[in-house]
Amino acid sequence: MLGKVTKRLLSISLVSVSIFAMVGCSNSQSSKSSDASNKPAATSSAKNTTAVLPSDKAPDLSKLKDAPSVEPAKVFDNLYFLGNQFVGAWMVNTSEGIILIDSMNNSDDAEKIIVPGIKKLGFDPAKIKYVLVTHGHCDHYGGAKYIQDNFGAKVLITSVDWSFMEKNLKDRQEAEAAGKDTSKLMPTPPLPTSHTEITDGQKLTLGDTTITIVSTPGHTPGCVSLIFPVTDNGAKHMTSIWGGTGLPKSLEDNKKYESSVDYFNKFTDESKVDSELSAHPFVDNALERIDTLRKRKSGDPNPFVLGEEGYKAYMAKMKEFVTNNITKLSK
Repeated sequence: MLGKVTKRLLSISLVSVSIFAMVGCSNSQSSKSSDASNKPAATSSAKNTTAVLPSDKAPDLSKLKDAPSVEPAKVFDNLYFLGNQFVGAWMVNTSEGIILIDSMNNSDDAEKIIVPGIKKLGFDPAKIKYVLVTHGHCDHYGGAKYIQDNFGAKVLITSVDWSFMEKNLKDRQEAEAAGKDTSKLMPTPPLPTSHTEITDGQKLTLGDTTITIVSTPGHTPGCVSLIFPVTDNGAKHMTSIWGGTGLPKSLEDNKKYESSVDYFNKFTDESKVDSELSAHPFVDNALERIDTLRKRKSGDPNPFVLGEEGYKAYMAKMKEFVTNNITKLSK
C-alpha cells in the first residue's frame, strides 16, 4: 500500500509531466544565488510548492527559470543536489571521486552554483571525474564545458545527442549569420571541447559505485536514464533518474517515449528501484522533500524513498500520461 506522502507526490508531480515539454534554458542564475545561499527555496513548503506547481495547469517556467539558486543538499549518504528551482545537477560521491549528473544551463551556473555548492558540502570539485549528461538540451549540458576546462572531467553523452547538440548549434550560427530571428531556436551554450560516447546498457563504474545507463529516446533522440545504488544512514536503496521529463510534440516521438518507459521499467524492475530523482526539482517536488530532510529526526523516513511499489506507481502514471497524449495526437 502506498503511503500518504507518496500518493501526494504522485498526484501533484506527475500531472506536470503530461502537460508541457521542457525546452530551452534559463538565463544565468548566479546573480541571485547569494540571496538564497542561507535559506531554503521559496518552494520548499507544502503550501508554496502547491502554488508553484498546481495540478490543473503547467507551472510558469519563466518564473522558475528566473528563481534563485537553492542551498546545496544531501539527499542520500552519497548523493547531493546542486541547483535552483528550475534545474539542477546531482553529485554522486564515490570512493574514487565525483560523478556529476548533468550540469545546469551554462558556464555561469557551473562557476557560481555547482562549484561553490560542491565546496560548501565539503568536497573538492577537482575530484569530479565525469560529467554524465542525460540528454542534449542546454539546461542539462550547459555547464559541462566549464567543468571540463577547469577540472579535467570527462564529459559523457550519447553520440546521437552529441550530433543533436551540434546541429542545434549550427542552426543557430547559420541563422545569426543570415540575420534571421533566433528567438524560437534552442539556446546553445558552448559545447564541451571533447566527449566520450556512452551506450545503451553500459555500466559506468567509479570506485564503489556503478551507474547503469539505459537508452530512453523520446524527449531527445539520444536521451538516457540512469540507475544506481545509494544509501540512507547506511541502508541500501536503488534510485533512478528518468532522463527526459517533458513529453515531446510529435506523435512519432511520443511513441518512442512510451516505448522507452516500458524498456526502462524492465531495468528498474530487475534492479528493484525504490527511489526516483529528476533534474527538474519542480517536477517531483524535490525541494519540498529536501526541506523535509533538513528537518528530519532520527527514525523518520527519507522522503525520496518511495518503495518499490511507489516507484512502479510513479512510472505507471508517466506511462498513462504519454499514452493519453498519443491518443490526443492521433485524432
